[in-house]
Amino acid sequence: MRKVAVATSPWSVSLQKVARSIAQVFEEQKDDIGIDGVKLFLSQQASPTEYRDVDFTIVVMTFDPAFIKAYAYIVYFLKQQGKKAILYTTTEGKLMPVEGIDWIKKEISTYAVSEYTKEKLEKFGIKVSGIVYHGVDFQRFQSYPDARSLVREQLGFKEDDFVVGYIAGCYSRKGHDRYVEVIKTVYKIDPTIKFAILTSSKCSQIYGDAPNTVVLNDFGNLDDEEVEQIYQGFDVYAQASLSEGFGLPVLEALASGLPVIHTDYKPLSEITTKETSFRVPTRLIQYIQETGAIKYELHYYKISEFAEAIINAKNAITENREYYRQKALERAKEFDIHKVYNAFTQMVIRGEISHV
Repeated sequence: MRKVAVATSPWSVSLQKVARSIAQVFEEQKDDIGIDGVKLFLSQQASPTEYRDVDFTIVVMTFDPAFIKAYAYIVYFLKQQGKKAILYTTTEGKLMPVEGIDWIKKEISTYAVSEYTKEKLEKFGIKVSGIVYHGVDFQRFQSYPDARSLVREQLGFKEDDFVVGYIAGCYSRKGHDRYVEVIKTVYKIDPTIKFAILTSSKCSQIYGDAPNTVVLNDFGNLDDEEVEQIYQGFDVYAQASLSEGFGLPVLEALASGLPVIHTDYKPLSEITTKETSFRVPTRLIQYIQETGAIKYELHYYKISEFAEAIINAKNAITENREYYRQKALERAKEFDIHKVYNAFTQMVIRGEISHV
């Protein structure tokens, strides 16, 4: 019997969460698969000694041409050693040419996290063997029956307050500066709606004069259980980001029984359905380069239309909360980790790993 390895970035909160979930599924099914354990690497570890007892490796990493080489090399190196390995990847816009990565286009085939990512990779010349959506451990999100009242008490909200939540890191593409204007607009129309934001300390300053808003600046410092419980204190989730390669918080919100307000663009519209979302039209697409070699594709919405969607969501959910809760849970079940990551365990069972 041999091992499976899962490797990812030491910096990305979402990628680490995905890597841990994949490792969990393999660990739970190890007897059926015929392996004796899982190794989890939170680094671009490519030392031959680390993979001596590994038959199959999944590398989870954003496809940024400026930073992908070290992670793609793990797949290439293992392939040369006669082992099986795949690159499971996401991206959020136009990929820019970088010297020294043509070998990736020739030697590596990827698995994309969404239709959107697949389209962007193939346009850049990267081979895509298939799509495996990110997953969520559905049952974990059902294990906090008392969290709603406790979270609201800690945040200073009353039980009958209508609370809109948003969880995101501090990048311009997460749209914090635009979302604060949405909050101010909502307040002018319906001052009873409350907002809760989980982000980093730098971005928390953006919400300094936002009415009815509580900001937690612990993004990246909380464990999974703490974040999962925070969702329970919301009535609806607003994904205010302008760009995503997948949008894991949207899936986590659905697993918490929350419908989602978001701008209508892929991949977000791949995750939600019309019954589980309040969609805001994309009115303008622009590109920015923050770091690396990705021109992030920003989907701009009208502030007034996003505010209107929040107000409409409040009215609809208040009138028929259980309907929206059940629809959200039903949709989240489609992305349970034991269902979506079964695609990877089946690769091991069949031994059908395509490299090129």
